[in-house]
Amino acid sequence: MLRTVAVADPRYLEHFAGRGHPEAPARVELLSELATELRRPALAMVAPRAATEAEIELCHSAEYLRLVRSSAAYSRYDFDPDTHSSPATYATALLAAGGVLTATEAVMQGAAENAFALIRPPGHHALPQRAMGFCFFNNVAVAAAYLTTVVGLKRVLIIDWDVHHGNGTQEIFYSSKRVLYISLHQYPFYPGTGAIDDIGAGEGLGYTINLPFAAGCGDCDYLAAFDRIVMPISRHFAPQAVLISAGFDAHARDPLAQMKLTEAAFGAMTRRVKRLAAECCQGRLVLALEGGYNLQALAACGRNVLEELGREADEPLTETTPEQAAPMIELVRATHSARWPLP
Repeated sequence: MLRTVAVADPRYLEHFAGRGHPEAPARVELLSELATELRRPALAMVAPRAATEAEIELCHSAEYLRLVRSSAAYSRYDFDPDTHSSPATYATALLAAGGVLTATEAVMQGAAENAFALIRPPGHHALPQRAMGFCFFNNVAVAAAYLTTVVGLKRVLIIDWDVHHGNGTQEIFYSSKRVLYISLHQYPFYPGTGAIDDIGAGEGLGYTINLPFAAGCGDCDYLAAFDRIVMPISRHFAPQAVLISAGFDAHARDPLAQMKLTEAAFGAMTRRVKRLAAECCQGRLVLALEGGYNLQALAACGRNVLEELGREADEPLTETTPEQAAPMIELVRATHSARWPLP
């Protein structure tokens, strides 16, 4: 059985996004209870450390950091129509970024083969100088920047399967060849970014891969995209660590999107990235919670992912045929085939 670290803390409940807001404390409370209930010997619950301000500034401006810090003085501060802070938000957001760093450090130091950071607020929409989409600091981007600047890795892979495009993560690494960013998302949809021809710039040209799915796509579409695009490009990139922006809002029951994935798809995607990490980087795999707003679906997906992370025996992967997404997958293949070897 593979060793897994689950990063969790009751302090993640303290950020209050607003009455009736979908990004509610119950999301991480439920997943933390689930991880505790699984109780397998190789699953360790670990408390997070807070990210330092210097670590946040690897991805965000000092001016923006001061703004988020100052918002703690207000009972409510509206960063945009969807993104609201409370007095506890600044400390909780530092703890969210620090939770992904804690998970990353555990994996890099060999304390576990993989880790799942059960954190909030989420992060992948956070831009260098702006909060948006429920996000304040870009948790996964901070971890990737830590790995490339502090640890000194030359190749870090981020796969983002949240139903919304991670515009913040894309922007932060758009000109970098050290971070390969691959996003699978509904399109057109919030935040309006993530088109196929967003492929990076400068040294980072070709290191941004967007797979924009039409509403209504399901398990076969996502798994075919993994098998035909995500896995071949990632293997050629040969990452030294793999980070996942693990949103579960592409599930069919999620109220904020129109995708048709089942919980089985999230287990199958986890199996694929776990195999990739085993092939390329001694299994170094870190997942960080992003979206997912139906509690039943979130629990089912979280259980599948946590159980998959612990499995040592790797079942053969069955190639899938897309039901709706074949034209999009072919366009992505044509867009990137000159830079990456694709079947």
